[in-house]
Amino acid sequence: MNEKTNSARGRPKTLDRDRVLQTALIQYWSKGPANVSISDICNLIGASKPGVYREFGSDDGLKKAVLEVYHGLAIQPVIDILEKNQPTTDAIDALIGFMTQDRTALGIPQGCLFVMMRAQSERLGPSTYHKLNKVHHDLLAAYSEWIERAKLHGEFINIPTDIAALLLDMQHGGAMRMQREGVPRETIESVLRFALRAVMFRDNVIRS
Repeated sequence: MNEKTNSARGRPKTLDRDRVLQTALIQYWSKGPANVSISDICNLIGASKPGVYREFGSDDGLKKAVLEVYHGLAIQPVIDILEKNQPTTDAIDALIGFMTQDRTALGIPQGCLFVMMRAQSERLGPSTYHKLNKVHHDLLAAYSEWIERAKLHGEFINIPTDIAALLLDMQHGGAMRMQREGVPRETIESVLRFALRAVMFRDNVIRS
């Protein structure tokens, strides 16, 4: 019996991987990753639970794969802004603009899946937890490199760069939590501008 005959007898792959990932992404993002099971996702799209396990290995494997998708959607754009060769004020405007997008118009949930995963990290599996820490490390590194460049232009207060990076990270997390709580977008934008002004040397560095 040749290889072609053997493969023909195998069960055809019917699972739509992208659909599973997109459904899981929205469900985790809307409800929190620890509050959604594989059964919940299967029930929503009519997928078989064994098929999802064959594709992703485990609940942990699915959550890690979703985090990788989310990284491309919402984390890498932040890193791209920080790494772009542009004036500090333009970077600030771009960061605030990205964080305060009109989610309703975009048809995506409020808040940040990355922030929620960090808040529920003790309830995540080992591979998702490891990936989460790697993403956080890369984001802090991007903040640090941007801060160092801003310091060279005299636009950042003289505090340790690692502390400043954590301050920026904290502002991002706080803005995302306010967004989920229903704080108006204009208010969140004002909070971010005042918070960022506090670590800049000149009052006119950030346009009001």
